[in-house]
Amino acid sequence: MPLYSDSVLDEVRSAVNIVSLVSDYVALKKRGRNYVARCPFHTEKTPSFNVSEEKQIFMCFGCGQGGDVFRFVMQIEHLSFPEAVRFIADRYNIKLPEIPDSSSSPDTAIKTDVLRKAMTEAVALYHRCLIDSQEGQSALKYLLDRGVARETIARLQLGYSPAGGDALIESMKKQGFAIQVLEACGLVKRSDDGARLYDSFRERIMFPITDIQGRTVAFGARTMGDRQPKYLNSPETKLYNKSRNLYGLSFSKEAIKVRDQAVLVEGYMDFVIPFQHGVENVVASLGTSLTPQQVELLGRYSREVVVSYDPDSAGLAAAQRSLDLFLEGDFRVRVLRLPAGQDPDVFVRTAGPEAYQARVRESVPYLEFVLEAAIRKQGALDDPKKKVQVVNAVLPYLAKLPSAVERSDYVFQFARRLGIEDQQLLAETKRAAQQKRTRLAEDSVSSAVSMKFAEKRLLQLLLNNPGLQNEILPLCTKLDFEGLASGKIFSILLDGFGHSQIVTYEYLHRQLAGEAEQALLAQLEIEEVPEIPSKDTAESSLNALRTMRLASYKQKIITGIAEAAERNDEETLNKLIEERVLVDRRLVSLSRK
Repeated sequence: MPLYSDSVLDEVRSAVNIVSLVSDYVALKKRGRNYVARCPFHTEKTPSFNVSEEKQIFMCFGCGQGGDVFRFVMQIEHLSFPEAVRFIADRYNIKLPEIPDSSSSPDTAIKTDVLRKAMTEAVALYHRCLIDSQEGQSALKYLLDRGVARETIARLQLGYSPAGGDALIESMKKQGFAIQVLEACGLVKRSDDGARLYDSFRERIMFPITDIQGRTVAFGARTMGDRQPKYLNSPETKLYNKSRNLYGLSFSKEAIKVRDQAVLVEGYMDFVIPFQHGVENVVASLGTSLTPQQVELLGRYSREVVVSYDPDSAGLAAAQRSLDLFLEGDFRVRVLRLPAGQDPDVFVRTAGPEAYQARVRESVPYLEFVLEAAIRKQGALDDPKKKVQVVNAVLPYLAKLPSAVERSDYVFQFARRLGIEDQQLLAETKRAAQQKRTRLAEDSVSSAVSMKFAEKRLLQLLLNNPGLQNEILPLCTKLDFEGLASGKIFSILLDGFGHSQIVTYEYLHRQLAGEAEQALLAQLEIEEVPEIPSKDTAESSLNALRTMRLASYKQKIITGIAEAAERNDEETLNKLIEERVLVDRRLVSLSRK
């Protein structure tokens, strides 16, 4: 390993303010004499990463990483000590003495430097081809027609790769770059037989991909016609790891830190157009499959992200996959929905940047997005089982909420949206979270969602006020509760009354151990009953149940009458008409009680 003198190291160290350097990688906040942030070296919810400006050191009390500026750069950039010294020196324009290297480390470091120089020259070459060459004019026109301003083309150093197949090779060779360097950069390829070399990118618009320091590490290349693949990206190299980079982050990281929010899009143009029009906190995933490393990288600058993927089915699926990763990283996640057929690029060009910014502000919390997606998938929620399936789609995300208050608030919203009693859903969700379940038992929840208000209130009055059982149950028959979700519970109550036994919640739990009705009991117990317990209130609930049962029976009679009339079955028709008259009389009688 090359050794630098203490005086050289002191010169480099003193030229750097560690707070400024670390701020390029994480969002630091002043706390007392130090600065704090979530650690970039491990996942954590509470910041334990400290930076001391006074002592020019960093320390994470969560994972134990610590040291000076050299150690920080070694860890964050995955460099050796000599490479870290050179990295800082280059950044702050400090000239280092030439030291002969005899180990493998300097060869690797020199190679890295050469790779970076080759990528810088490739960016310049592609950019010149776009702006100055005759061949590049169609690509330039394509970008201008897509709304990309010349200033943006220059700022992002967009380019064009010539069609010939060896333009880059010949130009780079003239610059003194060896073929091995170009291969190591992913700029050239060999034919299958190894006999021929050719440019990796031909006749494509070139998007330089930079690391967070703004150094080009790879390219994304887009065809202008129908040629497939539409997008072609650099392979993984010593400089480039796709899973650890986000397109445009070097341009947007400061805005992300200032706004404490990132807008995540999919493609290159989805970044370029919004960024050009003032959405400066935008960043693009390199494809739709977001990785944990990319989430961790974004989390250095903000823990709030607005996911703005394409509204097609693939985009929605990608958004939901991303949610899992963001949740695991303890992000505040919102989802921006655009009209069908419009991605961020198209929407900004047609509706304008202000409309897009408004959509960002109106973006919905991720749980609402998941809920609405699940509802759309189920269609009409006329079947309790469909509601259960929606609940099961949301539950894995809901259960990850660390705040009980926030969870309760969402449960109330979802229960109202689905037409479910929120206390039941909250009770079931809490139970599922405690048991680390991601699904609810369909039988129990189906019973919960279908339990009528009147049956629930009658049960609560009878169980919370046992004295009412002797006054109300003599008026009841099992027919009154036939077909109800709580039919088993009423049956046990009637059987208990027949044996002169007062039935309690505890007794019911023992009788119904392991059965779906226990969920109903939990709902009944957890709710407060606003009515003053009285025989009249209980009778009113009983009459309401009878009215609903008769109304349902009447509807069946009406259906039967229509069917009998269609069949010209006079005998059945007359019987059903007589039955309907009797039912109507009973309904009138109940309405007067």
